[in-house]
Amino acid sequence: MRALSRRTFLRGLAGGAALSLLPWRLSAAAEPIIIGHQADLTGVAAVFGFWNDRAARAATDRINNELGGIAGRPVKLVTRDTQSSANTGINAFRRLVLEDGAQFVLGTIMAEIAKPTAPLAQQFKAPYFPSDDVPATPNDPPGTNNRYVFRLGHNTRIKAQVSHQWALNKLGKRWTFLSSDGSWGRSQLTYFRPFIERAGGQILATIFGPIGTQDFLPLFNQVDLAHTEVLYSSFFGSDAVKFFGQAKGLGIFKRVKSFSSLGIIEGLATEPLAEVLAGAAFVSEFPRRMEEIPQALKVFNAELRRRVGVDDEGHQIGGPNTITGEHYFVPWENLYILKRGIEASGWQGPGDTPALIETLEGMSFQASLDFPTGDFFIRPQDHRAFRDYFIEQVQSGKLYVVAHFPKEQGLYPPPIDLTQMGF
Repeated sequence: MRALSRRTFLRGLAGGAALSLLPWRLSAAAEPIIIGHQADLTGVAAVFGFWNDRAARAATDRINNELGGIAGRPVKLVTRDTQSSANTGINAFRRLVLEDGAQFVLGTIMAEIAKPTAPLAQQFKAPYFPSDDVPATPNDPPGTNNRYVFRLGHNTRIKAQVSHQWALNKLGKRWTFLSSDGSWGRSQLTYFRPFIERAGGQILATIFGPIGTQDFLPLFNQVDLAHTEVLYSSFFGSDAVKFFGQAKGLGIFKRVKSFSSLGIIEGLATEPLAEVLAGAAFVSEFPRRMEEIPQALKVFNAELRRRVGVDDEGHQIGGPNTITGEHYFVPWENLYILKRGIEASGWQGPGDTPALIETLEGMSFQASLDFPTGDFFIRPQDHRAFRDYFIEQVQSGKLYVVAHFPKEQGLYPPPIDLTQMGF
């Protein structure tokens, strides 16, 4: 029988808590591992960047000060702003790698930035962990899907699969889509349409407005309020603030029911919007309010919130912001995914990156403070994480979980197979 190598042994432990107990000690003389963060600190997605930045910094502090760094080496986190702009975001990635020496990069929540950045990850051999939710497809531009990109946050394809039947049964069968004219907005229609139509629903109209829309009246005027039962809307950040403000003034949601991804109200306090959001339902990757988080995960999320500065209702402690509850944990967990992968693969530098990628492909993770959203795994073929999903509904100005879908319900055949690609 062939002897079991240290690398193989550690890889076998990587999915469980045992690996986190290995006695790493931070060496002051060790060369730091430089991790870049392509963060949306300003612009339309600034509320996401605010929380992603806080979570990444909190995770880095814990790794360095409490966990012995990564394999005994300190982590240096370097952050650059995308300004919520594709050109600026792509340039931020370049500068993180070429000027700051980043060996790994945490990424934007905007698919409009993440997709054109992805080929650079392969070009520079720098693994990239964006927080966007647009799934990979065989029709993506060349270079978009490669082994250096891991999209481990939430996933529009899964959201459509697990939630469409609930929405059809509870809200109605005649739908209108009103979305931002970008990758994320259009992906909602792409993935929801086949599920809705196969289940007997009808899409009456699809309406798109540009990112940065100021006046939503021309878009609302295209909605057939006499026949639409469900309005599925997809705007985010500062655009969503304007969307709901103008919808309230026009009384839109007194005439139709509202369903969407939770992304549309990420960063928005629901209490001031209690009237316009009454009964609105959202498919989400994780509950916003502590009261609604599964009991087994409460202890981990209470500690995560303490470190990031979030109260039980999802509001910033000592500040004005509301949490992006299904996004902010992504950079936190990605840093611990990297820690597990680096320590399991024996990564020491760029020459070991292919072995690190192979180690991450297929890895499983168990609920802990490192992974406060619960058990999940990374599918090797498309570098996607599979987790539980929820439907949250606004009642008396607060979000309550009304449905919970285990991760197995979100499985679907891999659209690509990255393991057949080289490095």
